[in-house]
Amino acid sequence: MKKLLTTLLIIFAFSNIIAQETAKIIILRPCSNNYKYMSPTHQLYFDGQYFSNIPSRIYVEIIVEAGQHNMVGYVGQQSLDELKSKGSNYSLTINAIEGQTYYACIDEKRQTLSLVSEDVMQKALTAKLNPLYWLAKLELKGDIFYNNGVPVGENAQKAKKLADNSSTDNDNKNSSSKRIISDVDQNIPETKAKNPNTFALIIANEEYKNEMGVEFAENDGATFKEYCIKTLGIPAENIEFKPNATIGDLYDGVDWLENVLNYIDGSKAIVFYSGHGINDEKTGEAYLIPVDGQAKIMATCFSLNTLYKRLSATKSGNVTYFMDACFTGAGKDGAMLVAARGVAREPKKETLSGNTVVFSATNADQTAMPYTEKSHGLFTYFLLKKLQETQGNVSYKELQEYLNTNVNKYAVMVNRKPQTPTVATSPSMMQSWENNKLR
Repeated sequence: MKKLLTTLLIIFAFSNIIAQETAKIIILRPCSNNYKYMSPTHQLYFDGQYFSNIPSRIYVEIIVEAGQHNMVGYVGQQSLDELKSKGSNYSLTINAIEGQTYYACIDEKRQTLSLVSEDVMQKALTAKLNPLYWLAKLELKGDIFYNNGVPVGENAQKAKKLADNSSTDNDNKNSSSKRIISDVDQNIPETKAKNPNTFALIIANEEYKNEMGVEFAENDGATFKEYCIKTLGIPAENIEFKPNATIGDLYDGVDWLENVLNYIDGSKAIVFYSGHGINDEKTGEAYLIPVDGQAKIMATCFSLNTLYKRLSATKSGNVTYFMDACFTGAGKDGAMLVAARGVAREPKKETLSGNTVVFSATNADQTAMPYTEKSHGLFTYFLLKKLQETQGNVSYKELQEYLNTNVNKYAVMVNRKPQTPTVATSPSMMQSWENNKLR
């Protein structure tokens, strides 16, 4: 028994992130009072993956995504191959509902794997004879088990390969090594449709030289780029991805997009920004902070108003912005960028023109917060999640409603602070923006 426990604890020494819609499954293997039915070998397959050899008097807790999950158990004295072909087996399918807990009990006497009530679970936990012991709390993402953010078990190498692939594709190799794979980083929908007249400028500022870093910003940008290519059908050559953009990089990216919108007929653009923002204490004007900029020196930052005006004045003027940043002077952890300010300060509302729609992570006086368990900004995570769920076929109205509902909800649950996404449009788009689509 001790050896089995040690083996399992080594296998499950590692957890991932809780999915947006999760349920909990607790697998019990109580000790039978009749040792005739006690087998030292009990193999379990969970969603087709070899789970482990589970000793008696053990329970394992697994966080799963809502939906159908299948378990097949084998009992016998043989080797694993013999067990699968000759041993007794039984199965259970659970249609897990978000927020529910399910107790799956292994009964070797009856050779069943069945659901039991919470009362039975509690009695088993508090029994003086043959009490149950907690073994591991795992989280299942796709077909990969995690413990504390590290993939474990049969498909651990698959997770490592996914991480390596995303690292190779990320233009900034240093930051991608910190990337933890979440549900929106996997199973990115792919479309055969092409979107050759859409161009994207993606700015992901994480590693600041003079300010605190912005956690997960590079991950935000790298994954959004993948969705642009795979889900929205934007050609890779139509995307300018600038992780850790300096002031020079910002001007270069805006110059490129300005030229595209002026000289390519029928073109439209997406601008994505994850990073720090600030507002001028004197004028209230909002600025993007490049990685070599300083929050207290506006001349080192890039005016948001200038960005809007330059792109809306182009021949196309058709631009959609996704801004996972706030401009109150607070960082994503809530701390002030300029210590002397002491409190967050609402920026001046920008005037929009052209065919402009701006999706912002917050309202005017809030802070754009991270979703740490997902390794993304909270706003970006749910933006990506909606693109994943709809395969990119979503109207702006549907997207706005989804972001409002989920960012509001999880901001309070996860970060204990309100965060309300907003949408702003130019006058020419006020009557039509809701029906727009990215694809």
